Amino acid sequence: MMEKKVRKPGTQKGSPKSEVGNQKSEKENNFAFDIPNSEIKPATYNTQPATQTMEVHHHPDLHHEKKPWKEYFLEFLMIFLAVTMGFFAETIRENISENAKAKELAKSLYQEVYNDSVIMQSKINLRNEKERHMEYCREYLRDSSLTNLSAQFYPSFMWTFIITATIDFDPNDGVLNQLRNSGALRYFKNIELQNAVSRINTAIFNVRSRNNQEYAYNEQYVRPFILKHYDFIWEDAYTQHGKLSIMQALRQINFQAAVLPQIRNLNDLKRDEADALIAYYILIIRSTKQIHYAPYVIANHQLLQTLRKEYNFNNE
Repeated sequence: MMEKKVRKPGTQKGSPKSEVGNQKSEKENNFAFDIPNSEIKPATYNTQPATQTMEVHHHPDLHHEKKPWKEYFLEFLMIFLAVTMGFFAETIRENISENAKAKELAKSLYQEVYNDSVIMQSKINLRNEKERHMEYCREYLRDSSLTNLSAQFYPSFMWTFIITATIDFDPNDGVLNQLRNSGALRYFKNIELQNAVSRINTAIFNVRSRNNQEYAYNEQYVRPFILKHYDFIWEDAYTQHGKLSIMQALRQINFQAAVLPQIRNLNDLKRDEADALIAYYILIIRSTKQIHYAPYVIANHQLLQTLRKEYNFNNE
C-alpha cells in the first residue's frame, strides 16, 4: 500500500509560484542586507500642496452715501472753531509774554532814567557853583592886585579853569540802546510812552553834542591859558600831594596851603583877554544849562511820569 503524506498544520501545499516567490524574497532579503546604510537614501515627500492659495486684495467701497448738508456745515463749524480758538490762545500767550518782557524792560529803563535825573541835578548844582566862582575870578582879574592874591582868588581860579569835566553830564543810555537796537520798543504799545522815549533820545543826543563843544573850547582856549599861568606847585600842596581830589580839596573849610599861590608869567597876562576868556566861558556854561540840560530834565521827567502811570512804578 502507498503511504499518504500528511500535511502539518499551518502549512500549505507548495506551488511552483510560491517557491519562486520564497526564493525571490530570500534573495531580496539577502540583497538588502548587503547594501551599506550610508548608501540608503531616505525617501522624500512633497509637503507642498498641489495648488497655492492666491492673495485676494479687497478694494474698499468708495461709494459713500451723501450726508445731509447740516452734517457738512457742522464739521466745517467744528474745524473753524478749533482753528480760531487755537489762534486766540496763541495770541493771548504772545501778549502775556510780550507784556512781561515790556514790564521788565520798562523797570530797567525807569531805574536808569531815574538815576540820571539825580545825577543831572547834581551836575546843575556844580555848574551854578562854578558860575559864581567864575564871576568872582573875572571881577578880580579886572582891577585887583595880581601879586598879593586874596585867599579866595586861587580856589576860584581853580573852579574857573580846572573844574571842567566834573560838571559835564554824561547820560546813561544802555537800556535805551538795547531797546532801540533789538527792536524791543515794539513791546511798548502806549503811544505816549513811545513819544517820551523818542524825546529823551533826542535830548541825550543834544547833551552829548554840547559836551563835545565845551570840550573843544576848553582844549583850544582854556588849556593853553592854564599851562601858561596856573600854579601847579600850589595845587600840589593844596591837595596834600594827591591825597585829596581837587573837589575834596575845594570842599575844605578855611584851608590854607603851606605854599602861597602865584600867577605864573604874570607879565604876559593881559587882563582884557583873561576877562573875555572867562566871559565867553560863562556864556557857554549858561547856554549849556539853559538850552540843552533843561530840555533833558523835562524829557527825563516826562518819561518817568509816563512809566509810573503805565506800570505803577515808584521812586525806589
